[in-house]
Amino acid sequence: MRASVELRQISFFIAVSETGSFRQAANRLNVGQSAISRSIQKLEDALGVSLFERRPNGARLTNAGGRFATNVRAILESLDTAIEAARAAGVAENGQLKIGIIASLSRGPSRRVISRFLEVHGDVDLQIIETDRSELLTLLSHRRMDAIVAAGEPEVDDRDALLLAREHIFLAVPSDHRWAGRELLSWDDVREATFVVSSIEPGPQIHDYLVRKLADLGRRPRLTRHRLGREGIMNLVGLGLGVSLVAEHWCGVSYPNVTFVRVGEENETVPFSLIWRPENDNPALRRFISLARIEAKRNGALS
Repeated sequence: MRASVELRQISFFIAVSETGSFRQAANRLNVGQSAISRSIQKLEDALGVSLFERRPNGARLTNAGGRFATNVRAILESLDTAIEAARAAGVAENGQLKIGIIASLSRGPSRRVISRFLEVHGDVDLQIIETDRSELLTLLSHRRMDAIVAAGEPEVDDRDALLLAREHIFLAVPSDHRWAGRELLSWDDVREATFVVSSIEPGPQIHDYLVRKLADLGRRPRLTRHRLGREGIMNLVGLGLGVSLVAEHWCGVSYPNVTFVRVGEENETVPFSLIWRPENDNPALRRFISLARIEAKRNGALS
């Protein structure tokens, strides 16, 4: 049987648990201390447990109260998310578009498409989400996201995809390294290098790419993993702790003591694709795809 609990009681409970005092909670909420006490008592009666140990110098959560506080906070966070989503939907009178990326927007095709979209459809509520590939694909499958821009060829499955561009590969090296003055490095040149890679996206993809390339030379890459984002990895390069691979669109950002040099064969590139669900009839998505097709044609990725 579900206990009869009011949102007002929950807010009073959280205030007391955070301040450790009925008096301080009353001051924070600008209500009488007696109102706080009565509300908490009703909440405890409804739940059938004591939530606080009352003491002359304050109130301390009981074991049951501590567990209740943890669960209630999770519920309130979900409620806040739902409220924000409803507000966003209400504000986005002309549509909403959610794009997931595993890429930099400092330059390149993704930036150009998004920039053009904002110019033409500035009345659409555009949200950009950056996280790992698995989570992005999950959000896409459940229609919590409209499209994803990520490395890889378009795959034929239950999703639609468009090859957006093929980009050259660059090696981030310390600016005082002898390679910094080169125009193009071969894989044989860098076979003995120490590579710093991230353990989060797109680090695992970079790791796999290095393994494939250097395995052809009979070498296993020397790698150090760090739980850092792209900026953190670039700072490690600038400090001389190693080198790192980036796609061309990452070269739009400057980092202290870091220089970007082309690496690989003359025509070696990595593909970047736009992925979406074919049944998604969001008009804002269709307009975004149209602009992406124009960009793909400009890059020679779409005939």
